[in-house]
Amino acid sequence: MKNLMLFFALATVLVFTQSCEKEPQEEEIQNLVAPELPPADMFTMPISEVRETDTDTTNQTGGVTYWNWAHAALSLVGWNTVVYLNMVVPTTAFAHAFNAEATYIGNLTFQWVYQYHAPQNLGGHFYDVSLTGQYINNTQEVAWTMTVSQVGGFSDFVWYTGVTASGNTEGSFILNRNPANPEPYLRMDYQDGLLPEDGTLRFTNVIPTDPANGQYLEYRVDNAAEFNRAFDVQGPPNNFLEIRWSEPAGNGQVRHPQRFNDNEWHCWDTSQRDVDCE
Repeated sequence: MKNLMLFFALATVLVFTQSCEKEPQEEEIQNLVAPELPPADMFTMPISEVRETDTDTTNQTGGVTYWNWAHAALSLVGWNTVVYLNMVVPTTAFAHAFNAEATYIGNLTFQWVYQYHAPQNLGGHFYDVSLTGQYINNTQEVAWTMTVSQVGGFSDFVWYTGVTASGNTEGSFILNRNPANPEPYLRMDYQDGLLPEDGTLRFTNVIPTDPANGQYLEYRVDNAAEFNRAFDVQGPPNNFLEIRWSEPAGNGQVRHPQRFNDNEWHCWDTSQRDVDCE
């Protein structure tokens, strides 16, 4: 009889202990809200900021030249093509989640389901999008997955995966190439800066068999710096390019040993004219 009473006592304590352990978890889920969607800053890089003003840079009379600015701008053309052609549709599709309602689907996961209609200049296709955000690491991070089906075309293509920190202070995403070749293509790494508009975004080639694997383009905003905008371009080995300029003034400088055969900065003024660096 004593053994039987001891068994019931232990069973009662075990049930009570388990119920006490479950209640905070259940309460936590009941109070859970959808994670904040990642901002556009995590995906978009304003490469066109190194741009020409209204000055006619083709007019090089009187000893005026524009080689420094032109080299900086032209050095970004290749990456501009890569980023635009491969990022514009999935990035825009991702952004349309802001117009959809999130639904809790269990396992600390919320889902946004919606349709994105690309404009004609981007193909004009309709895409059925499923975006999930799952809390991980004690809800301190969110794991994201965007799965897309093209109406009348491919199905269930995982276009994006990534992880963001709570508050979107940092994040890392992988963009897969395309439905016919769903290998990892570009990695995006984002880090907040000290000021609200500051931050760093890096695009890295992660194609496993590509000779350019590991090459990257990094964009930084630091409003406390003399030049508040910067690009770093890591090309093949021993080919590293640095660009610094001021927004909105437009003056800047470029350092590229492979091009200039020195390790000096080469500058331009607010009209993109070559000038001596101060």
